[in-house]
Amino acid sequence: MIVALIATVGTLNAQEKYAIIIGGNMNPGTTIPAAEQWNGGNDPHPVHGYDEFWNDTYLQWEMLIKEEGGKGFTDANVHVLFNDGNDFTFPGQANRYKANYHFGYEVVTDANSNKQTILTTFASLANIITEDDFLYVWIMSHGGSNALGSYFYSYDNQKVYDSELATLLGNIAAHKKVVVLSFPKSGGFIPELEEEGVIVISAGGAAQGASRADEDLGEKRELNIEY
Repeated sequence: MIVALIATVGTLNAQEKYAIIIGGNMNPGTTIPAAEQWNGGNDPHPVHGYDEFWNDTYLQWEMLIKEEGGKGFTDANVHVLFNDGNDFTFPGQANRYKANYHFGYEVVTDANSNKQTILTTFASLANIITEDDFLYVWIMSHGGSNALGSYFYSYDNQKVYDSELATLLGNIAAHKKVVVLSFPKSGGFIPELEEEGVIVISAGGAAQGASRADEDLGEKRELNIEY
């Protein structure tokens, strides 16, 4: 269960701030075992699937780029990879989760979250980001583990292993990196990713599932990172 993620990172005087926001597969189907699915495969919306994938992806983008109370990122430096490459919309959707809720923005999503797109995005930023810069990575998906390691699923249901993500991060020179992992068994990524200058926040342990917050907690807690 995801009940809370609270962390504070000291203010970083980075030359540039970059982010990669990855939203996985809202409708995983039968190709992903239920035990590896978000919320244990239980209670997806009959039409929208796990629409919290989009809602949380949108809120991450908004948190980083909004003018008042934001984190000082520019939209150009926030790379949003979501499902098939399109914002999730439907008739009657709350304006809260639409790009045009913000004046001047038409869309949030930059590209799909297929495995090759994820690899290409990291590789492209590795050629741009310098040691003086800061990188924020947020991933919400389904996930599991096997003899090769822990993994999350891309939109095309390919496994992205902890060792692969460690290599992608290692190729980026940023002096500080914060990685937030919101998927089952995400704690298994920590040993591979944690090193000097890298902070990893996971939804749970290496053997734990990940699901919606318990609304009966009576209190909502937010991830609070100062960049």
